[in-house]
Parts: sequence; C-alpha cells; structure tokens
Amino acid sequence: MGRQMSSGFLALTILLGLPFSCYAQTPPEGNSSSSPASDLDLPSYEQELTRIEQVSTDPAVIEAVRRSLPGSWTVKTGDRIYTVSTQEISDALREIERDPKKAATVQLKARLEAMRQQADELSNSSPGVNATEAEGKLKKILGRGEFQEATGPSAWEQMRARMNRWIFLHIVKLLMLLHISQKTGNAIAWGVLFLAVILLFYTVYRWLTKSANAVNFRAEAEPIASDARHWMQEALAAADRRDFREAMHCAYWAAVAHLEDVRLLPRDRARTPRESLRLLEQHPREQSLLQSVTRNFELIWYGYRPVSATEWAGTKEQLEKMGCLPASTASTVPS
Repeated sequence: MGRQMSSGFLALTILLGLPFSCYAQTPPEGNSSSSPASDLDLPSYEQELTRIEQVSTDPAVIEAVRRSLPGSWTVKTGDRIYTVSTQEISDALREIERDPKKAATVQLKARLEAMRQQADELSNSSPGVNATEAEGKLKKILGRGEFQEATGPSAWEQMRARMNRWIFLHIVKLLMLLHISQKTGNAIAWGVLFLAVILLFYTVYRWLTKSANAVNFRAEAEPIASDARHWMQEALAAADRRDFREAMHCAYWAAVAHLEDVRLLPRDRARTPRESLRLLEQHPREQSLLQSVTRNFELIWYGYRPVSATEWAGTKEQLEKMGCLPASTASTVPS
C-alpha cells in the first residue's frame, strides 16, 4: 500500500508539472549552438519570459534572442523540478523574424502570458504535502462508514468493458477495410440506432394495445355472468328505449354467450371478436352468423356509427337463426 501511495503522489507531482510540458526536447533547428538545457530558479525563469516579451521587431535582435535560447529550461521551485521546452517560442520567433506582421507575434504573446500565469501560480502555491502524512489522512478518510461498501468494478464489468472495446475496435477496422469515411460511418450508426428505437416503440405499442383490448373485453364481461338469456333481455330492453347502440352491444354478447352455452366456444371473455370467429372455423354456419353480428357490433360500438331500427331488426333475425331468440320474439320489431 505504501509503495502504491508513493507512486500516486509521484503521479500527482507529474500532473502538476504538465502545464510546463514536462518532456525532453531535442534542441530546435536554429539554436543548436546553445546549451541543450538551462537551470533556472522561478524568478530567473520569469526574467527570461520578460526578456523575450520585450524583444524588438529588428530581425537581427530577434535572431540573436532566438539563438540564445536553450533547448529547454530546467526550473527549480522548492523540491520540484520542471522541464520547459522552448520549441514553440523558438518557432514563433523564427516566424516573426521572417515576417513581423504575421499572426505569430500575437501567438507568442499569448504563449508567454500563459507561461507567466503558470509561474505565478507555482510561486503562490503551498509547499508539497508529506507523502506519509497524506497516506495516513487518506486511510482515515477511506475508513469512514460511507466508504465501506465502495468497491471497484467487478470481474464481470471488467470483462464486459473489454468485450465492448474489442467489438468497437473490430467495427472500426471493418469500416476502414470498406473504405467508409467517418461521416458515413456515423450516419450508418445513427440510422441503426433510430431503427432500433422505432422497433422498441412499435413493440411496446403492440403490447399495450393488446393488453388494453384484453382488459376492455374482460371488463365488459365481468359485471354480468355468461348468460345468453340475460344479455338478450338487456338487448330487448335497450331496443324498447330506442337505444339501439346499447342493444347491438348486448346482442353481440348474447350471441357469444349462447355459443359458449352450446359449447361451440370456450368460456373466455378475454378473447377478441376476431379470435372468437377463428375458433368457429369448424362450424361455418355459426361462424357466418356471428361474423355478421360482429361486423355490425364493431362498426356501431367502437366506430360510433349511427344505428337504425332496421339494422337492429336484421341483427335480431341473425340471433333468431343462431337460436338466441324464439321465432315469436324475433318477429316483433320496435316501431
């Protein structure tokens, strides 16, 4: 644990030095005669930045300053050492030397200003924290109750991440082999995603529609038992009130209940009208009569189509043929 924490603080120290471009640089072309590195403390480093900022526009002076630059500066502050490359400054000075009116002048000033701000932040920063003390504080924090259940990724999560990375890399290789540009690849990916979302919504819609139909038919049947005579009485009573829409509704369920009573249909009020018709394929006569009643029922009850006394009379005739009504009752038509 101690070795890991030490490595962690070393990595933190390196990250703090990133603004100073902490990497070795080969001396740039044009100032190869100068020393590869120059050791400076923080004030001397800031003086060097000021010297470059105040350089005149005379090409000879610019060349002299450029050639005086080392390949990099080694800046020491406290117990930390940073290596700052002068490559960008040297390149900007070379561009200004060739043409002082170019945008390189503005770029150089912006670069020097950023370096100066970083130097100011370092000069105002607090001294480094002792690694042993920091490790003790970290252990104390991680020992609290809220961190007891904190764990890293599981073996399955790591394997899934590797699988996703492997699939992604092979998809990229495939697109490169097919000479598909990044723009085209993105369009294909978004298209596939869009189709997947549409398919998901369509599946959910079908499931909700089917569930709603089943609930509607179950709700219609549950208040009243499966009794063809009772449904028929309700249909005739509605017709007497000249509520032919309700009469057609009750007549349909009277027909279904009658077919269940004679065991041509199983007792299941969760069925849709179309499912009832398919179950009567072995009984074409009853299927044809129920199909006529069902068609009128769907158009009037669900389609809200107006219904007349004549249509009700035709439905009563179909019910008579099915055996739901005696002939003497079927001959009576409301005026």
